[in-house]
Amino acid sequence: MSRLKDKVAVVTGGTGGIGRGVALRLAADGATVVINGRNERKAEAVLAEIHDSGASGCFVAGDVCSKSDMDAVVAEAARRFGGVDIVVPNAGGNDDEARSPEVRGPFADIDLSRVTTFVGQAVAAKLLVAQAAVPYMRERGGGSVVFVTSEGGRVPTPGQTAIATFSGGLIMAGKVLSKELARDQIRVNCVCVTVVRDSPSWEAAFELEGGVSERHRRQYEKIIERSPLGVADPHDIGNVVAFLASDDARYLTGATVSPTGGLTIH
Repeated sequence: MSRLKDKVAVVTGGTGGIGRGVALRLAADGATVVINGRNERKAEAVLAEIHDSGASGCFVAGDVCSKSDMDAVVAEAARRFGGVDIVVPNAGGNDDEARSPEVRGPFADIDLSRVTTFVGQAVAAKLLVAQAAVPYMRERGGGSVVFVTSEGGRVPTPGQTAIATFSGGLIMAGKVLSKELARDQIRVNCVCVTVVRDSPSWEAAFELEGGVSERHRRQYEKIIERSPLGVADPHDIGNVVAFLASDDARYLTGATVSPTGGLTIH
């Protein structure tokens, strides 16, 4: 497929999990993919798959919570490949903190100081790279931002005060940006996920001893049991992101899509 031919995409957290699935699908559709993350060695494996598919890409390190880093990542993408057309803010900023019982747990028991700090970091992790890309997208005559965030921002779930605050706010921010940036032909959409196989959250819940609380693990087990179409893997999420990033969705902006296998219906 070549529906993203000549497009340059930046994917944060693209070295593994959902970000890897997104990066590989964008590349399969013809995009040049710039992977941002913290682990260059993990990135090399993803880039090898991208290059094997006949696409181009590179790795640029940077902290998604740092404005200067995200400005530099996007500038480097434009320098190497001539511009930026697609941005997928996927990395969460501090996933370990998001799983901590002091941040994810009953409202009466959580540490609100840590929760509010986490929310600020998580929002920054999504918005900074998008803001950095806007001038480059304007130069190209348009573009697409696809936020990847949590379904907890759409469906109230016990124990998820922090996620609901962050993700719900991001969803609304995405709608605001879709209105502001429409005049520049820049589309902004959100993809909200629950449990995804072969992701850091999946590994923490089911493969690491003590990776999450028992309450957290039981919630995941219930999601798996109740998802009519089964549990998504990173490629499933990548398919949805690639559609929203492409001209197939050129008349779609301000939308929030929940590929949850029928678990949630909106």
